[in-house]
Amino acid sequence: MKTTYPQKLFGFFIACSLAIMLTACSDNSTDESAKSKPTKPNHVDYGEASDSVKSKFIKAFAKNCVTRELKNSVNKDIDEKRFTESCGCIATHIAEDLSDIDAEKYLQEHEDTQTLEIKFDSAAYFCLQAKPVPKGPHLFGKP
Repeated sequence: MKTTYPQKLFGFFIACSLAIMLTACSDNSTDESAKSKPTKPNHVDYGEASDSVKSKFIKAFAKNCVTRELKNSVNKDIDEKRFTESCGCIATHIAEDLSDIDAEKYLQEHEDTQTLEIKFDSAAYFCLQAKPVPKGPHLFGKP
């Protein structure tokens, strides 16, 4: 018996529909195993970090930020004060709504999450936009 193109196409759609319906069925055993996993004590999966964790984050982030910025500095003594102020502002701004997960990854695993990178960009803009831009040299008596 020879099948035609429309019959093959119809059979293909039936097979795809069955595959989707079979994979869409849920199995309650995975939910039960997820519930039985032990959790870390005093660990919240979602939510804001505690004040003590935020304080640790601010100190660690500001220190790492200053160290990173001073690597390329020519006048380390002069720039250190400016970097300490800017990095402290950025760290404080990030910590305002710091999640427990992001704080844990940064403090324990020394990992920057994508959320922290986004918050860093926003905080850097916030903290550095109010800084006056140094004026350039006056050439030939013109500002």
